[in-house]
Amino acid sequence: MFYINPHQHRTKTIDASELLKLYGLGKRNFSRVNLKQTDLREVNLSEVKLWRANLTKVNLSHSMLRKTDLSEADLMRATLWRTDFQQACLVEAQISQAMLIGASFSQAILRKSIFQGADMRLVCLEDADLRGADLSGANLSYSNLRGADLTGANLSNTILTGSSLNQANFSDTNLKGTILDGVDLSQTVLTE
Repeated sequence: MFYINPHQHRTKTIDASELLKLYGLGKRNFSRVNLKQTDLREVNLSEVKLWRANLTKVNLSHSMLRKTDLSEADLMRATLWRTDFQQACLVEAQISQAMLIGASFSQAILRKSIFQGADMRLVCLEDADLRGADLSGANLSYSNLRGADLTGANLSNTILTGSSLNQANFSDTNLKGTILDGVDLSQTVLTE
């Protein structure tokens, strides 16, 4: 007979001080944690597992989340100003309507993530994996997308004014209504 523990998939609500205390004690797995509307500015949560975490409206401005697993996390309407997500995994994360000005997603895995309507001005997405991501309606003005893989992504009605797209892959990408003012597409892959 197969037994399913009814408590193993529950979300646990903790506050910022408890999270940071546990992190300081060496805990790194915070899967399914509820940190909704928590102020976590200027913290280091590198190499943490926040799989399916509820981070709705969280403030992680100026924080470091390098190599952090945020797969399937909910970061909707989060404030992520200048947050460092280098080499982080945000597969299927919900990041719609978030404020990400100046954030770094260099070499991050963002496959099938949803950034609808996000403010992503001056964001670094260099060598990021954005295959199948939804960036519709996002503002990526003056962002760095050098070498990013956007194969099959939805960039409809996205603003890319002044962004660097050198060696980015836009194969099978929806660019309907995308604003590309001041963008050099000479070294960009644009195939259907």
